[in-house]
Amino acid sequence: MDYRAFLPDIDVEDGKKRVMGNMSLYARLLGRFDGEKMSANVIDAIDAGDEKNLSQAAHALKGTAANLGFPVICRVVGEIDALCKDGKNCTHLKQDLQDATDALCAAIKRFLESI
Repeated sequence: MDYRAFLPDIDVEDGKKRVMGNMSLYARLLGRFDGEKMSANVIDAIDAGDEKNLSQAAHALKGTAANLGFPVICRVVGEIDALCKDGKNCTHLKQDLQDATDALCAAIKRFLESI
């Protein structure tokens, strides 16, 4: 199957590599991914000015995104995490994160329906 239709939101080949090519396992992991909740945790921490929780939430989302092959989320959350670590404001990235999360969730749904 040609997975390019799901790029840039999902790098299926990269995600599959991390589960040794087991598409069934990869599909289950995608189905369990709660991107809306994880992104909301990051956004809530930004809104609250809670650097500790922001760092933790961003790190968790970035790690999950990296393991599942979500490059756009990785990039946006990486920027948020870097700014947070430098003590800089990252509120301007909230909409980017929300947009990337919405696109990713739609791509996951399309992908799971296609397999």
